[in-house]
Amino acid sequence: ASGKERTSLIWVVGFVVLGLIFAFDAVNASARLGTRLPRGGSLGDVAPPRYRVSPTTGIKIALPTPDQLKFQADEIAVLIHYNIATYLNNSYDGCNSDPKLTPPVSAFNPYLLNTDNWVQSMQALGARAATLVAKHNCGFTTWPTRVTFPVKGSSKQMPYEYSIANSPVKGTDLVRNFIQSATKAGINTGFYYSVVWNNYLNVANGVVNPNPGPNQVSITQDTYTQIVLAQLTELWSNYGQLEEIWFDGGYMASLASNLTRLLGQHQPHAAIFNGCTGDGKCVVQSSVRWIGNEAGQAPDPNWSTGVTNNGGDPNSPIFCPAECDTTLQANDRWFWGSNIKLRPLSELISVYHTTVGRNCRLELDLTPDTTGLIPANYAARYAQLGNFIRACYGRPINGSQSQPSANVHLLSFDVPTSVDRTVMMENQAQGQVIRAYTVEAEIETATGNKWVRVSNGTSIGHKKIDLFAAGPVTAVQLRLTITSAVDTPIVASFTAHLCDVITQSAIQESVNEESSPLLTVNS
Repeated sequence: ASGKERTSLIWVVGFVVLGLIFAFDAVNASARLGTRLPRGGSLGDVAPPRYRVSPTTGIKIALPTPDQLKFQADEIAVLIHYNIATYLNNSYDGCNSDPKLTPPVSAFNPYLLNTDNWVQSMQALGARAATLVAKHNCGFTTWPTRVTFPVKGSSKQMPYEYSIANSPVKGTDLVRNFIQSATKAGINTGFYYSVVWNNYLNVANGVVNPNPGPNQVSITQDTYTQIVLAQLTELWSNYGQLEEIWFDGGYMASLASNLTRLLGQHQPHAAIFNGCTGDGKCVVQSSVRWIGNEAGQAPDPNWSTGVTNNGGDPNSPIFCPAECDTTLQANDRWFWGSNIKLRPLSELISVYHTTVGRNCRLELDLTPDTTGLIPANYAARYAQLGNFIRACYGRPINGSQSQPSANVHLLSFDVPTSVDRTVMMENQAQGQVIRAYTVEAEIETATGNKWVRVSNGTSIGHKKIDLFAAGPVTAVQLRLTITSAVDTPIVASFTAHLCDVITQSAIQESVNEESSPLLTVNS
């Protein structure tokens, strides 16, 4: 969410502190959930990279897991920011800015809560996956956690009370409602759990602070570690198979090996956001990385490999595709706010092209209001973006495909045809191997046909969309030439589109709808 620092791993506890942590008595300092969770371990237990050596160049080529390819294939997902922070005033966007801020549990009162309503907007957008913020930085859990733990200085166990189970909608399990609604609609699911922040427990950057304020609970560092592991066990073992798990801001180094074991036990097929450190240590092989900004803009090129929070590294032996998270509301606001402006459709169309069109999965914020529903004008904007994507890219221009050589792909038209963009997809089952390409158009002229370059680039990956800088051309053929590759390239798809008029029409329609009194009401 807004203001968060995402690092692949936060080394928040020094070796001295770690030594003290593991010296605590295991029985008196553990959070309990049925049986005791494993402890200890080191980063040496984490997953090694998967790669092959190219038979043509001798270069290491990072290999994806099937789960990483599935993650990329979704292309569009939503990140649902709905928690007790929804009920704060507009001065706050979560509890990030104030480590003592713990809104009263009575504030959480979604009296019209309906997760099927949320799914309607997901489907209108065209999202294939949804990740729910199950616990954000305030510490409030949207499922009825059963974890108990000892207060500092006492052996007496107390329940984790900062939960939906003690709210005005007690008896509701929001997490389960979400899972049921999404599963019914065929939408893949995931959970976001803030490991390194918890205002209720007075934790910032993974460290339990002294001197808790009002409405905060005093615990030890070891107790906090056990609470995290117990609550993650609840989330990962009680709600079915997840496609994605978010570690926003990373996780404490002391948790790495336990996370590897728990994920292997309960969620072996989940893609893990922020699953790798900057030096290439990953809790699982199916890790994904943050793109480095919340603007919805991947750099070009953006590779499917590498672990840094940017465009990646084509020479890395670690396959770690990128995710681009961004907001529907203006000014990088994640939780719903009263009378907050939405980003215009023109900007969101650009976001689609600079995320999905640059080999980055788009994760767009979905933000219900205090009633528990998606506001009507928000729902309209999700639908407008989805309608544009379907109109522009749902039906490519008809043409016949041929492949004169391994590196050349032709798309031929029966008559001269106007085109203003191409979509290219690489088969990455054996790794991302294409390193450079050009796209040319064959144009009819008075003196004969000639080939004109209309775009070029480096990384294709799962998907690359090239909008022709010079605008539409009328061509009889398009030619994609792979000019550099570290092994025999396999192009999965090469299509042509004409969307300039569609784009202008969609933007104008959204402007007209914004002026409608039916859509200017903000809940």
